[in-house]
Amino acid sequence: MQTESYLEIPSEARLIIFENQNIRQVALDYKNEWILGRKTPENNPDIILSSPIAGRKHGKFIHIEDEWYYVDLGSINGTYYNGEKINVGINGNLKPKMLENGDILRIDANNLNAPDSRGVWILFSTDQLGNNWKSIFLKQKSNWTLGRDGQNDIIINKSYISAKHAEIDCINGFYYLSDCKSKAGTWVNGKQVNETVKLREKDRISLCDWNGVIIGNYLLYNEISKGSFGGKVAISANIISKKVPDINRHGKKELIKDVKIEVKKGNLVALLGGSGAGKTTVMNCLNGMETNGVEGKVLFYGENLIENFDRLKVLIGSVPQENVFHEMLTVGEELKESARLKLPSDTKRAEIKQRVEEVLKQLNLESKKKTVIRKCSGGEKKRVNIAKELVSDKKLLCLDEPDAGLDPFSKKELFTILRKLAHESGKSILVIIHDVSDINLFDQIIMMVKVDDVGRLAFSGSPDEAEKYFGTSIKKAYELVAENPAKYIRRN
Repeated sequence: MQTESYLEIPSEARLIIFENQNIRQVALDYKNEWILGRKTPENNPDIILSSPIAGRKHGKFIHIEDEWYYVDLGSINGTYYNGEKINVGINGNLKPKMLENGDILRIDANNLNAPDSRGVWILFSTDQLGNNWKSIFLKQKSNWTLGRDGQNDIIINKSYISAKHAEIDCINGFYYLSDCKSKAGTWVNGKQVNETVKLREKDRISLCDWNGVIIGNYLLYNEISKGSFGGKVAISANIISKKVPDINRHGKKELIKDVKIEVKKGNLVALLGGSGAGKTTVMNCLNGMETNGVEGKVLFYGENLIENFDRLKVLIGSVPQENVFHEMLTVGEELKESARLKLPSDTKRAEIKQRVEEVLKQLNLESKKKTVIRKCSGGEKKRVNIAKELVSDKKLLCLDEPDAGLDPFSKKELFTILRKLAHESGKSILVIIHDVSDINLFDQIIMMVKVDDVGRLAFSGSPDEAEKYFGTSIKKAYELVAENPAKYIRRN
């Protein structure tokens, strides 16, 4: 099978451009304004297009306060933004479009149902899980399979992808997508596929964190290997407010407000704060479990988690404070049963065995594989509880007070193992804790405070940065915050 690829460039924001049946990538990484257009002797834009239907100065990408915008510079043929023609505005006033990961810009014909072969397709991407985009010419064969098994035409080597996950058929010159009874599901333009779907020009196909786009007779897709974890930022959240119904007052009760934070991939993060400060609410917003009433956005590896939670939830694990397992089973048996429940039903025994062995090693439980769980220590039981979620290869783990009831030695051992897991596997791990004795084992601290009965962000950064911010140790910072919480609200 022939594939075409382009240079992979690490960047927080980039464009994937498809024109003349070729893919290329432009990293928007060293300045805040980029002109898009056709090169002429009198004009040399930053991003050069060759299409004759593109203007010399067709559009402009602008970076302002952590956001990217696109402005059509009054081009003759205009620009489509997610399928809608951009309105230049009254009297030629330019109207910028704020860009989010996955947004598509097009320079094309007036009728998108009859696209111009000279058209240009541009994907805006920020920290998407796959960086290495490829293309295949679909007319090479009538049937294309996608899945985990090595016999597929497009191999997606991830444990949560089914062996044969989906397929594309070419029938009478049209392309049709079918889900092959996968566990995690198949999606087109954000909607889950429950029956065979006819694919249209520029349709976006998603299998968890794998994405592909139909362009003419080509499928463009991001190739994600077993060891890839995407960009530097796992979670980027700007939660303006989170409200819930207030039965007593027949209105809305605000739980948290003005929480703007980033969590890097491969980091162990502590969520701190007194009672009612909003720790659990923040965690459940960051993991997508509690997004009703949220004003703002939460991005998971650049994807809008609130809008795409049903597709991305397979990558996120939550571990409750209480241990949930069968105490009469051995550690190995419990993890094997959990893997059978959480992984696709077509996962082979050898694959389950390999996954269990990997998790036992990651959580330092190899010597306990044949030990009955009820005979394990408290710290070992906590790690078994975490291992049950980890067998399905989550990219984000959220733990609610996993150190509760543990002695000081077991607590330190647990956090040391979690730190190693985060650093070596690229997973991001969020932990709600109260005891800060081992806080220096954490890469990042998110501290919440309660002001006027609303959770507010007091600090987000490393333990060293926290001590500088509060002017004292983390332990003493609790006392300072309790005395005057309003003083320590983080102003973004």
